[in-house]
Amino acid sequence: MTRKMLVGLALTLAAAACGSSEQKKQEEAAKQIQQGAEKMAQGAQAAAQGAGQAAQNSSAQVAQGLAQMAQGLQQMAQGTGKPVDYELLKAALPDVAGWERSNTKGEQVSMGISVSKAETRYRKDDSQVDLEITDTAMSPLALAPFTMFLTTGYEERSDDGFKRAAKVGGQPGYEEWNKDSKHGEVTVVVNNRFIVNAKGRDVADLEPVRKVVLAVDLAKLGALK
Repeated sequence: MTRKMLVGLALTLAAAACGSSEQKKQEEAAKQIQQGAEKMAQGAQAAAQGAGQAAQNSSAQVAQGLAQMAQGLQQMAQGTGKPVDYELLKAALPDVAGWERSNTKGEQVSMGISVSKAETRYRKDDSQVDLEITDTAMSPLALAPFTMFLTTGYEERSDDGFKRAAKVGGQPGYEEWNKDSKHGEVTVVVNNRFIVNAKGRDVADLEPVRKVVLAVDLAKLGALK
């Protein structure tokens, strides 16, 4: 992994920490992660340039960087709130006119961070859309993967399709479309806490996927505690 990628990961996690109820603690953890990423990058660079004693020193530096990043990640996982009961999230899964709904289920998970989620599946002819609602309880770690993609102005375009930041139902979101595979994805983050994600397969365009996300009462979801 290059220094740029490692530092980029650290900065993404740092951005995710902003706005937390324990902002100072989270910012310190994010700083620690960034320092760890720098040490790992320096060690990897030294290993690529030398051998023998230099390689041993660089390995120790990488190990130190990994330990520092792990400590920072652990700190960021602490102090997050309690997610709502997954049954409330199941109740937020909507019926969508013209689509058959099945496979509705939910769960509560605690592995360092605690999240709850609910999911369901919609079918119409050969098309399928999977919808998932997750309560991250404002955990920076759970939100970090989405931080970069929700940045205003983010966009990738190619002959195959696009990936872009977008407002969906007035909320910050992310859209992805691949015309060859007929795969579409729409993600919305509500109140910097709830993640609404829909993945469409064998869909003509992104509209059916967007329709499923917009069928969720986002305002009501954001008010859950």
